[in-house]
Amino acid sequence: MKAAYRLMSSKGVDETTIQEITELADVGFGTFYNYFSTKDEIATAVLDCVIHTLGRRNDVANQKAGVVDQVEIVANSVRMVAREMMADPMWRWWLKRTDLMVKRMRAVFGPFGLRDIEIASANHHFHVAGGDMETAWSHLIWILAGSITDIADGYASADTERLMAEAVLRVMGVEFHLAKQVASRPLPELSHMQIDFSFLLHS
Repeated sequence: MKAAYRLMSSKGVDETTIQEITELADVGFGTFYNYFSTKDEIATAVLDCVIHTLGRRNDVANQKAGVVDQVEIVANSVRMVAREMMADPMWRWWLKRTDLMVKRMRAVFGPFGLRDIEIASANHHFHVAGGDMETAWSHLIWILAGSITDIADGYASADTERLMAEAVLRVMGVEFHLAKQVASRPLPELSHMQIDFSFLLHS
């Protein structure tokens, strides 16, 4: 898993071969198939671990910066994930498989994102239509995935990151001027966090 991540995050999934993974991991080529059936399967497992770690990292970054406003926490988290997706070549492969990427993000980011939406709604900072948190969470993920895909494909500039966060807040019922202001605030400083390769999504 570590070897796959190291290769995929440096040159992308398409350019990484199973042979390279096993060589870097110092195991026999056939050993790979004791754990994974295909390269796509290990790429999915690695992505789950990355997403889980990003969720934890965002929590730590907001906490260290003293951010307690749930509206700002959500805006920051969306923007921090967007920056990671734009910077890491591994995400380019996933952006070509938007439906699968969204499914993984919805599930693995869920404990973080749904928690924040529910807290913000309980404190009357968010006004989710019909109180449907799951649909609101789905909208957030699709806005993020769609916006990053547009940036990666050259249809939008990296500045779209702020507009994306603003759009997410507006979907959550945040007033226009407040959404614009919060989405434009400086981001917390991000510290390096080791990826938890032991993470396993329990469906």
